Amino acid sequence: MDSNYVLKGDEFMMKGDKALKGSTFGNIFGSKGERAEKALELYKSAATQYKLGKKWEKACEAYQRCITCDQTLKSGETGDFYVEAAKAISNVNKAESIQLYEKAIEHYANENRLDNASRYKKEIAQIYESEFEFHLAVKAYQEAADLFQADGKRISDYNQMRLKVAELSTLNATGDLIAAIKIFEDIGDKYMENKLTAPSAKELYFKSCLLYLCNNDSVGCGIALERYLDKDPSFGSARQYKFVVNLIKAVDNNNAQMFSDECFEFNKIIPLDKWKLNVLNKIKEAMQPLQQVEDGGFR
Repeated sequence: MDSNYVLKGDEFMMKGDKALKGSTFGNIFGSKGERAEKALELYKSAATQYKLGKKWEKACEAYQRCITCDQTLKSGETGDFYVEAAKAISNVNKAESIQLYEKAIEHYANENRLDNASRYKKEIAQIYESEFEFHLAVKAYQEAADLFQADGKRISDYNQMRLKVAELSTLNATGDLIAAIKIFEDIGDKYMENKLTAPSAKELYFKSCLLYLCNNDSVGCGIALERYLDKDPSFGSARQYKFVVNLIKAVDNNNAQMFSDECFEFNKIIPLDKWKLNVLNKIKEAMQPLQQVEDGGFR
């Protein structure tokens, strides 16, 4: 069945090439634009057949020929065809897919279509994240945030991109924890300005606290807790608040067992996601084990 789709795709491609080239007689009476328009439809049909046949490289090539036609027609679909080419090739070649998305983004930006540019920069970031290329994902998410901000229409997406920057940057050995804390705090404060988003602020304040501890700053964590309470008094009755208070005690007393017990008990009530577990593990690893001294005691 797939081979039939591919054969049909090949047929449409050959017809498209022939239409674009034209004939000696036809070229006298038909314009270059008319040939490009006819070829464009044939290449689009070819791409559809190749996708049905799961021939992603051929589908990508068909869409790139559509781009050639569109540049002759100047119909404004070049960016869209780059995107379709990127989507097709992403099934077999992520690196090439990213290159094509970048071309689409450049085209959209030149046409002042920042909504599309930001959307596909986000797509690139998600590809990098799925490939565990976190340093590249952070860079792409930040660029997506800048595009969403410049567009000015989707503030929620802008905030989401910044949150991804904060989360993923902490997964790198060289991640800037202070910058991540500032992002969580800034967006948490903005959430508190709206009754609909205010309940979500405590989650961001909670993440900030964990990063303070991960940065070996239990004093700063305690000060931050008080600041968050001033902004959101309900935070004081949240399990996250009580959990952080107990974590600070465990860290200050260098008590790894207490730290583990607190995490275990909290996780039974509110499951810890992968990001929080990663940060908590880093905090525990940084705690110095008690050393036995000559009299048999520990210090």
